[in-house]
Amino acid sequence: MNPRVNISPPVAVELATGAGTLRGLRWGNTGDAPILALHGWLDNAASFVRLAPLLADADVVAIDLPGHGYSDHCPRGARYHFIDYIPAVVDAMNELGWPNCVLIGHSLGAAIASFTAATEPDRVRGLFLIDGLGPYSEKPHSAPGRLQRSIRRFADSPATATTEYPNLDAMIDARYRVGRISKGGAASLATRNAMRGEQGFRWRTDPRLRLPNPQYLTEEQVLAFLRKVEAPTVLGMASEGLLQGQPQTKERIRAFSNIDVVELPGTHHLHLDDPQPVAQAVNRFLINSVTGSNQVAARPN
Repeated sequence: MNPRVNISPPVAVELATGAGTLRGLRWGNTGDAPILALHGWLDNAASFVRLAPLLADADVVAIDLPGHGYSDHCPRGARYHFIDYIPAVVDAMNELGWPNCVLIGHSLGAAIASFTAATEPDRVRGLFLIDGLGPYSEKPHSAPGRLQRSIRRFADSPATATTEYPNLDAMIDARYRVGRISKGGAASLATRNAMRGEQGFRWRTDPRLRLPNPQYLTEEQVLAFLRKVEAPTVLGMASEGLLQGQPQTKERIRAFSNIDVVELPGTHHLHLDDPQPVAQAVNRFLINSVTGSNQVAARPN
């Protein structure tokens, strides 16, 4: 039997979680291999609109992370801590009724996926990381200054985005200029992240996501989490991406007990700009290392 790809358009999903309502897009059919897709910082579920339809025999759900896209923002006075994304992902799996699944993560989403696998190993059947390998880290002595900057900046932050654009094309151009991404990729992300303002369009994303993070982990803490990942893992490293040349990349790769590294052509948003090579690598991973069959395993007692 030939594998089936998702030729139907995605449907909208809403998931009630402890982090508020998470919204996203779903491709495929219940009963196929479950895949939860996690996007990068300031992106949204549209990051996977070109990749997800190419994944064979897969039930793909791409969520907008808290504060991103159509998902709820954190309450007034709350901060966006990296660690808080992990329970949000587990809550999303619970709402979907998935005892376990494969996680595909890009950039920030890759860091979230790897930490979810480290803390909930029975819930993650496999990891496919797209040009991301754990969160940012810093030396312990930097922590007091970081928290101080975060507190002071949060005090003056607006509740909604203040910059408005005259039309959607202007927003797409702005997104295209700030990142190494194709015009089509920028259009996908900007369109899902646009909302009408008083005189034009503004970003739907919570502006507090741009403020200084209250706390980073140390590199030693990051490595401790990565060493706990048991799931088979593939790192799809972009040939012109962010991981190339970063001093911690090699040591982080060595921290995984079961990881393959494949270099794929493109820049940081390779899965959106040129999804075919990424899809081929994901499909090989699913067939060879993860699914075996399309039946969802039961949660261990």
